[in-house]
Amino acid sequence: MPGGKMCSNKRRMRTALCLTLACAFLDGQTRAKPQFEVASVKPAAGRIQAPGPGGPGSSDPGQIAYTNYQLKDLVYRAYDVPPHQLSAPSWMDDGERFDIVAKVPPGATKTDVPLMLQNLLEERFHLKVHHESREAPAYALTVGKNGSKMQEYAVPLPADIVEAARITGYDKDGVPIVRPGYSTGMMGSANGQTFIAIARQPIGSLCQFLSKILQTPVVDLTGLTGRYDVRLHFAVEQIAPLATSAPSGETGLSPAAPQASDPAPTLVEAVQNQLGLKLEAKRLPVDFLVVEHAERRPTEN
Repeated sequence: MPGGKMCSNKRRMRTALCLTLACAFLDGQTRAKPQFEVASVKPAAGRIQAPGPGGPGSSDPGQIAYTNYQLKDLVYRAYDVPPHQLSAPSWMDDGERFDIVAKVPPGATKTDVPLMLQNLLEERFHLKVHHESREAPAYALTVGKNGSKMQEYAVPLPADIVEAARITGYDKDGVPIVRPGYSTGMMGSANGQTFIAIARQPIGSLCQFLSKILQTPVVDLTGLTGRYDVRLHFAVEQIAPLATSAPSGETGLSPAAPQASDPAPTLVEAVQNQLGLKLEAKRLPVDFLVVEHAERRPTEN
């Protein structure tokens, strides 16, 4: 009997474990596939491109719109990929434009919206993509010889940290000061200079902003794993993206100091002197989003 009871208990435990794993799998599958309740995709009626009002966090959380978007623009938004890291068919550069209005399910968050848009593109445009590492001209972001000057925070952040942009004012260089208790990143230009203000974000957030400015991938080689405050200001300057055949060591950045009428430093100087980091042009493995297949027009509503 004791042996029989033990075997019976083991069978019950195995059954319970299988059910638990099955439920966890199904729950994970459900959570990994958030979808719009319903979506209308029509040829664009106007010429102005804009994300319409609405969506989680707005006054109309139940609906979101994308106006006058090409399929390529929608891919950028859905996968949060910069243009220089997307490999897509040439026809997507001048494809047809669309207006999309979608109903967002109750309880959805801002982070759910890109996933919902991904699913919409998969269903209506039969979009298929994959990530691929390719060697390409890029900027390596490393720590300078004297170390980082950025304030570091423990990871994970306290539970009461809010992911939102709240500022209390501006410093003497015109860079916004983020209110304590908030984690965000922002970039703008004023008075002949550009600023980047990041509060309690991983170093990847800085790489994203620098990549947008340089129009070239910026790869994090700092080894910094925490969250940081970044306060960066530099001269507004025309910076050309690196050429495909750019040799290693070519910076692609203007080495000239700002004119006397503009006291702001160059981007290279600012990254080095204000953050204790260094930008260097190299050929590096870069993550690309590759469009395997897409239809020019969506299936009917």
